[in-house]
Amino acid sequence: MDKLTDDEFASRNYPVNENMHAQRLEWRMQAVGNYLLFALVILALLGVFSDGVLSETTQTSRGGALTVEYQRMIRAQSDERYILRVQGEPDRPVSVTFSGDFMDSVDIQTLSPPPQTSHTTLHGMTLTWPATPDGRHAVWIMAQPQAAGYLTSSVTVDGKPGVTLRQWSWP
Repeated sequence: MDKLTDDEFASRNYPVNENMHAQRLEWRMQAVGNYLLFALVILALLGVFSDGVLSETTQTSRGGALTVEYQRMIRAQSDERYILRVQGEPDRPVSVTFSGDFMDSVDIQTLSPPPQTSHTTLHGMTLTWPATPDGRHAVWIMAQPQAAGYLTSSVTVDGKPGVTLRQWSWP
């Protein structure tokens, strides 16, 4: 029987052949993998891949007539929520126009409250809601992105400067 050495990090031939250099390399790779996995889980919890603190955002138009709450990171074929808060003229109908990738790459599943009228163009859609005494409207939209990739959309109110939505759609 061979004599056992006190150095646990030295290569041995008994009871099995060991290559401690390769073993130490494997331990380092395992530690790096554990750190990467931990970082990936933390990023997922924060919203890098979908809903979360890093993904949630609110955009407001220059004049304050439109505020849109949405997620920067969305998932293709998954329902995504958009909340529009519109401040129009009192006692006048308000029209919201969607254009860009929102109309080309996203299917609207639910629209609440339903608009009074709607009109579509090649790459856009205009929805009109009836007048309210204070001109305020809140619109909830559930939409489903149909493809993965970078989406750039525009939302305007009554032809005034609006907001640009920039989103990444994960597959």
